[in-house]
Amino acid sequence: MNPRRPTIKDVAREAGVSVATASEALNGKGRVAPATRQNVIEVAERLHYTPSRTAKNLNAGRTGTIALAVSPMSGGGGAGSLQPEWDVEYYFRVLNGASARAFTKGFLLSMIPFHGTSHGFLNSTDGLIVVDPGADDDLVDQAVRRGIACVTIGRNSREVSWVDNDFFTGTTQSLDHLSARSPALFLSETTSSYVRDELSAYLEWCAAANANPTIIRSPGPLVDEAEPVISAALSADDRQFDAVVTTLDTLAIATERSARQLGIDVPERLQILSLADSRYLHFGLQRSITALDLHPVRLGELAVELLVSQIEGDRERRQELLPTSLTIRESTNATPAR
Repeated sequence: MNPRRPTIKDVAREAGVSVATASEALNGKGRVAPATRQNVIEVAERLHYTPSRTAKNLNAGRTGTIALAVSPMSGGGGAGSLQPEWDVEYYFRVLNGASARAFTKGFLLSMIPFHGTSHGFLNSTDGLIVVDPGADDDLVDQAVRRGIACVTIGRNSREVSWVDNDFFTGTTQSLDHLSARSPALFLSETTSSYVRDELSAYLEWCAAANANPTIIRSPGPLVDEAEPVISAALSADDRQFDAVVTTLDTLAIATERSARQLGIDVPERLQILSLADSRYLHFGLQRSITALDLHPVRLGELAVELLVSQIEGDRERRQELLPTSLTIRESTNATPAR
């Protein structure tokens, strides 16, 4: 039989003080004499007492949990299904960074699906992080209306704190890296702030370079959804683009696969660049793909730091802009044939 876990009552009895005094001594609160406080601490250590996190949260009026949701890129997914976004490595790495930092801050992080019933769980959490919210995001709106601490990764029309990458600068630098004359932009949606920033940078770059913009749209973020679309664009008789810049790593993978199947040499006849990096871009492909590192783990950490600050009473709206960095690989390291 396992020994019973010591309680605050055991500490108080052993130290010869009331439960309230023992609690105040261990929490550094109240007017407890230094000698009494030290005695209580020593008794707690001797008994191997650890305070109940649940009890501490109840005393503080908290649940000890924060929630994270990813705004959907497409209409797929529902109450009983996994969102396709979680097949995109970027989001999983954001979750890893947020979860680890939340734990160090004394919170457990829960991933919640993004659908109509999710807002019913908001009252059971101390705060909410929404990744890539739409301009009028219902989950963010619900949190703001209820006075629940909320931070977004990516910008939203609501006046909430956010962390984001400098996508405009990163996209411009990525396009400057290419030796292609007419790059196309391959995307799956245009509602997220990061896509709007990338699209804006792309169009501005094309105007400055006197290049005709080509925008290709996938019906969804997954490789299988994107492959038929990019294959058709690559095999078109009137194709004018000589590079493909993608907003997601999955779209870049679909592009590399399609180019290989069509016998289009990368990078000699087609350059490929992803505006989001992942391990899948440098393993298992015929040509590793140049990509923009968004530092998603750090984004998750920063979001939690801002959120916990709000939970603890900071009401100032804060914004953190994180720079990107370009990792050059085989898909852009040669000058395409003219």
